[in-house]
Amino acid sequence: MRILDHYILKELWATFLAVLLVLLLITFGTEASKLLAMAVSGQLPSNIVTQVLLLKIPPALEVILPLVALLSVMLAFGRFYQDREMVVLNSCGIGPRYFQKQVLIFLLPIALLTGWITLWVTPWAYQTERTLIQQAKTQTPVAGLVAGKFNALPNGQGVFYAQQISQEGHFTHAWIKLKQADQTLIMMAPKGHFEWRDDALMLVLEKGQSYEGLGQQMAPKERQPIVVQKFERFEGVLPQIQIAPSKPTKWSKSTAALWHSEDSSLQALLAWRLVVPVGVVVLGVLGLKLSKTGPREGRFAKLFIAIVLYVIYNQLLVTGRDLIAEGVLGWQWGLWPVPLVFLFFALYQPSAKKRLSRLKGAV
Repeated sequence: MRILDHYILKELWATFLAVLLVLLLITFGTEASKLLAMAVSGQLPSNIVTQVLLLKIPPALEVILPLVALLSVMLAFGRFYQDREMVVLNSCGIGPRYFQKQVLIFLLPIALLTGWITLWVTPWAYQTERTLIQQAKTQTPVAGLVAGKFNALPNGQGVFYAQQISQEGHFTHAWIKLKQADQTLIMMAPKGHFEWRDDALMLVLEKGQSYEGLGQQMAPKERQPIVVQKFERFEGVLPQIQIAPSKPTKWSKSTAALWHSEDSSLQALLAWRLVVPVGVVVLGVLGLKLSKTGPREGRFAKLFIAIVLYVIYNQLLVTGRDLIAEGVLGWQWGLWPVPLVFLFFALYQPSAKKRLSRLKGAV
């Protein structure tokens, strides 16, 4: 490998890693906020937040890798133009085809990595995330209970409140309201815990008191007196918090299943997975064209234009995917015109006569 080849690839990979790290931090900051909010509201067990966050990496890479390829090529070669290194290289007889070749050498491993993530890793991540959440909610007795909140029990059988709840099932300052036939039982205890016995969720309270006979639905003369009792230990079956099994989404379906499916929405997803790796190459080559700047233009002069082009590219693919899902376009070719048009724009170079005529016109 020539010194120049090594120099250019080193600059490209260094810029690629820096841009990837920044975009991942931005993406995962948003995802972490969403997951923490779900954990606080009881929609997600807190002990699996980190694992779920890590499973968000493949879907995030599927979206940001084409943008990272675009920005990394643009910023790396933009520095060459800004430091006048490109002028020296052009004066030595090194033309655009050489730089396009080096960019393709840089982009092909990224495109192959993106294809592997899109076709295999992303469906696995969605499926594993669904299974992980389902198992955590089923195996953890307190998965559906939130500390400091009045939690409604299933089928309107009562309300449970505890000031603090640990992952092991221990809680403090509990208040439980259980609805029985014609009356309501209220129990309070400074501490307690949950236990699994014979596939039943047992509620154990220590050194508390109960109020029986409240909320009687009968005539005043027929009402029974309210009974207040203190107890050292209470054990009872708490109505189980039923966890409805979550249905697998189309995003978790394997590529092989999409390939053999005749559902238009699944075929649209298959077309999307096939075209995403191509977008890495197309946008990377486009970044090479956008990196060219004039003597008085800054290194980030065309950064806004690059982001706008990426948004347009992505939205055209999303629109095409929706049209395929609706049956308007065929999945075999519905999305390919978009990368082909952008690739033609990225590779198009005006002839020498046209450049000369433009120069004369400017003079």
